[in-house]
Amino acid sequence: MEISEDKKIQLLYRVEPGCLGPTGAQIIEHFCVYANQHLSAPYFAHYHFIPRFDKSKAEREYSINARLLSEPQVQTYLTHFKTTKDGFEEQLDELLTQAIESFLER
Repeated sequence: MEISEDKKIQLLYRVEPGCLGPTGAQIIEHFCVYANQHLSAPYFAHYHFIPRFDKSKAEREYSINARLLSEPQVQTYLTHFKTTKDGFEEQLDELLTQAIESFLER
């Protein structure tokens, strides 16, 4: 199934440096580059990983075509693709965990 770029849900994911261990703050930016290159989103989505240095900003931010989405809008969108926000995020968290392990083993 094909979906145009401007209709895909965008997930801006701010990654905590601490998830990379005690030296996370020094390597988080390299990890985000790695994650952006190695993690594939479902056909209806895009992931973008950046370091989370500012705790006042949400860990996850959803948008479509540069418009921020509310929780209900995210749920409605994902329902069209037979998934839930929780399911979508659980799957991504598993991918992220695998990417962290691969990155740290390099």
